[in-house]
This record gives sequence, structure tokens and C-alpha cells, in this order.
Amino acid sequence: MAGVTAHGASFFYNGFSGSISGISIETPSAEVTDMAGVQHASGVQLLVPTGGLTGGTITVDFLTSGGDPQSLVRSVGNLRFSSAGYSVARRVLCESASVTAQAGELVRGSIRFRITDYMGT
Repeated sequence: MAGVTAHGASFFYNGFSGSISGISIETPSAEVTDMAGVQHASGVQLLVPTGGLTGGTITVDFLTSGGDPQSLVRSVGNLRFSSAGYSVARRVLCESASVTAQAGELVRGSIRFRITDYMGT
């Protein structure tokens, strides 16, 4: 059975790119509301989906040869992942970023995104 591999995967976001060394995706959850009223017994839960989504984060660990991901924090844009035979794009807000550099090592970073439908910039 053929599968998708992260080997050689890269990401692109608002002019910033890097080679992915790891990725974690938490998909949005169904938004629900409790419709239990005062007429219901105590402790009754009448959970109903609102049709909306809430949450959803993507954390990308990457290797880069330059650039400052801190400048991306608070920006909104399209995040695109590309790997052999597979690509995904999501509208996201850049929540945080960090870079680690050690002697004799590659420059590594991590960026955390929140999935959004917001179209502003």
C-alpha cells in the first residue's frame, strides 16, 4: 500500500518557508451548546451542534537557512504544506514562533498557527 511520507516536506507562509522536521495538527472541533432549560432535571445535558467549528492548531517544526519567523506573529495568511504527492493549504493566524541555534547544528524553529476563516490581514 502506498502512503504519504513527510520526507522532503516543506511549508510556505507569507513569504517564509522551511523544511519540515515535524508537524502536529489538531483539527477544529464541533462547536456545541447545551440546550437544557430550567424545566429539565438537574444535570441533564442536551448538547446540540451549532454547525460551527472551534479551535484547531498546527505546529510546524522546521529547519531554515534564514529569516525571522517572529515577524510573522499576529499575521493571517495561507499556510501550504507540500510533500511528494501531497499538499494541503489552510487559512491560519500565526500565534507564536521560536528559533533555536546551537553551535555545529542546523538552525531550527517552531511556529504555532491557529486555523481561521478570517479573511482580513
